[in-house]
Amino acid sequence: MKFEDWETISDDKSEKSAYHSVDEPTPAYTKMEVTVPRSPDQPARLKIAGATWGGVNVTEDVRAMISASETLVLDMRTVHRVLVPDPIFGTIKTLTVLYQYEDQDDVHLLNTAEHVSPIILFPTAHKYGGSAALMTVGRPWRASSYSSVEIIAVLYGPRRIETPSVLEELSKFFEGMRGQIRMTNSFFKADTWPGQKKSWTVYFRFTQSKRIQCVTGLEDGALEVPWSRD
Repeated sequence: MKFEDWETISDDKSEKSAYHSVDEPTPAYTKMEVTVPRSPDQPARLKIAGATWGGVNVTEDVRAMISASETLVLDMRTVHRVLVPDPIFGTIKTLTVLYQYEDQDDVHLLNTAEHVSPIILFPTAHKYGGSAALMTVGRPWRASSYSSVEIIAVLYGPRRIETPSVLEELSKFFEGMRGQIRMTNSFFKADTWPGQKKSWTVYFRFTQSKRIQCVTGLEDGALEVPWSRD
């Protein structure tokens, strides 16, 4: 399913909506660019919906790294020299990227740690077994057909979190049904990276909204940053 028509995944199909991406300080929102028809000899466009690095939103920085051939080379050994300033100097960080190629239905997710081998995003990168950091997102999680929130992906350290009780609490928070959440090992029900200071990222949307929203931060911090229902 493409970013532009993700609403067809939702149980609520009463209003056509489109995903929008993330690019201002955490969390951030921008409209996806209008798609201009491409000629047959042009590569499919790589669309970055959002990207985070060590608890900071770096969407625009990552978009700027896309090559003319619509690939993205991420040398995780030197990426700290590009994504500056360093949000947590002296700490091993993780990079998340939510992306899609315009001629594909699937949405993909990169979640990788600093100092690993270089990773290249290209149209079929997710099909190769060389990187466990690349995954297909699949259907967004929704608490019920009455819920107004779709959780697209939750990352904590180097792992994706898919525990239903955790996703349900996040959904309740965004719907205003519960108070502040402290983003800890206890909340995520796992220490996904023992001995390391972890960052977390939540990609989500309101079902009647035209935006993908992203919140990100560091372990032990509170999920209380502003976000929008628009």
